[in-house]
Amino acid sequence: MRALSHILLFLFLAQSVVAKGNVYVQSTKAKLLSQPKLSADGFPLEIGEVLSPVSEQGLFVQVRTEGKMGWVSKLFVSPLPPGNQIKLGVTSNSSEAVVARQRASDFTKTAAARGLSETQKMRVRGEGELYDFESLRWLESVFSDTQTINQTATVGAEENSNILNFLFKKPELEVLKETKAEVKLGRSLAARLLKKYNLVKDSEFTEYLNGVASRMAAVSSRKDLSFRVGIIESPEINAFACPGGYIFLTTASLKKIQSESELAGIIGHEMGHIVLFHNGEFKQSNEFLDVLSSLLAPPGAEVVNAATSTVLDEMEKQLFETGRDMKLELEADEAAVTLTSQVGYSPVGLSNYLNTLSKSANIDSFKKTHPDTTIRIAKLVFFESSISSDNSSNPKDRWNEFKSKLKP
Repeated sequence: MRALSHILLFLFLAQSVVAKGNVYVQSTKAKLLSQPKLSADGFPLEIGEVLSPVSEQGLFVQVRTEGKMGWVSKLFVSPLPPGNQIKLGVTSNSSEAVVARQRASDFTKTAAARGLSETQKMRVRGEGELYDFESLRWLESVFSDTQTINQTATVGAEENSNILNFLFKKPELEVLKETKAEVKLGRSLAARLLKKYNLVKDSEFTEYLNGVASRMAAVSSRKDLSFRVGIIESPEINAFACPGGYIFLTTASLKKIQSESELAGIIGHEMGHIVLFHNGEFKQSNEFLDVLSSLLAPPGAEVVNAATSTVLDEMEKQLFETGRDMKLELEADEAAVTLTSQVGYSPVGLSNYLNTLSKSANIDSFKKTHPDTTIRIAKLVFFESSISSDNSSNPKDRWNEFKSKLKP
């Protein structure tokens, strides 16, 4: 069983960008650079442009396009083709889903006639002992599409215009199957976290956090995801990134933050894990089995089949025990510097926060799943020296308005 768990998890592991074939430009910040650093000379790339990877160096990939060679940040391109943003909580009405529902219905009728136990065959798990989907649905409902547009408008009128023009010129775009599969798994992992920790249901505070996140999401390559940031009650200093755009910060972590740039740095780090596919890539799940599982569940419940549950066991262990590889953590740190600086935040926010943690107590769980803080700060200083902040859209620091909401 242990071997099976590792095999299933391996199926989700990320591969080299170069090994995947083409990558697609999905951010207005993307430029074809002369060197693998954002401060290098370069010219803008168009959203949707197809690039051919040649090699990689850190957070950059060398690409070829129309006979030209250059470098581009992995944060601004994606191995996935352009797709529409997924709408959380919306049931698919696709023809495949309709056919799957009919097949699942026929299966349950046949099984009932034969006296078979569908639940034993499917090993379906619902919201009871392992998952809290109710709290997750609250988080998903807090930040509406209208609010997202209002918040990201501050990124820059020209940038939003480019994004909207691209989307409206492509009415045939659908939500990618890979995105659906990623969000499905990520929702289940997030629901597991919320079973372990109480979600702080403060709408105003949560909207504020999501406003900070939306600024950075707007310049990243993951336009297909609806990022959600939630607060969880815990005396442990930590933060978690789940596939599909779910990010959670503990109350203890928030209490250590001194400015909005530090907050952005932490969120940017977790967002980096997601944007860079550190959780792996995901294939479309079996629609028939998904619908069958839902038919077997109690009314209003959400279910996780046995195969997915096994993968979640390994992912949960990574979050709480083993942590990610140091290389991936340092990549996420560099991603935080890049994303924050691109929307006007100080690029030193994350390093300032880590410096505070290095002098703090009660960070055992954080140390267990993250590289040595001293090494991370040294690397961050190097990343920060090669980048400049976009001061044209420097956001107002509102952190102190919300920090006072945290219990002592």
